[in-house]
Formats: sequence, structure tokens, C-alpha cells
Amino acid sequence: MGYALAGPNRLPHAEARPGDGELKRLYVDRAGQGVGAGKTLFDAATAWLESSGTRRIWLGVWSGNDRAQRFYARRGFATVGEYTFLVGETRDQELIMRRG
Repeated sequence: MGYALAGPNRLPHAEARPGDGELKRLYVDRAGQGVGAGKTLFDAATAWLESSGTRRIWLGVWSGNDRAQRFYARRGFATVGEYTFLVGETRDQELIMRRG
């Protein structure tokens, strides 16, 4: 239904510090949307980051993905920057969000 990937923060932001964590990927296929799969994966990934002492968690989200942005905002994340992410030959505008 989906997967999550988390680890050390690598997002390009001036306030990023060593020891910060990043939710690097959170993907749920159509069958898993609306049934709690995203929340379950998100909760597991952030709990794992926090269990290692991470105080601040960062993530990047495509600027056109309003649904994901609302999901993260409901969980305490705020937009603090943006950057360009190369997908093949396409340059996507990504928002940088942070909690903590």
C-alpha cells in the first residue's frame, strides 16, 4: 500500500542543524488512501526519528500537492522555505516544512 523513508536531514535550509531528522519519502497508493495507511506510516517514521533523539523533523513536499501539505500541517508542520527538485528533466518547486 505504501512506504515511508526517514533519516538525517539533508534539505537545503539555513536553519538545519546536525541531529535534525527528515521524513524523506511517504507514498501511499490509491488503495491505501483514505483508510489510514498514510497516517500509520507517518506515525511510524516520525516515532522512529524521535526515538533517536531527533528534536526537529523536516520534509520536502511538492508545491502542487495540496493534500499532502494539509496532512503535514495538521501534524504540526509549517512551511519554512522552498527549493527546486530535479525529476528527470523537470524542475519541481518543493516546499520545505518543519516541525519542532
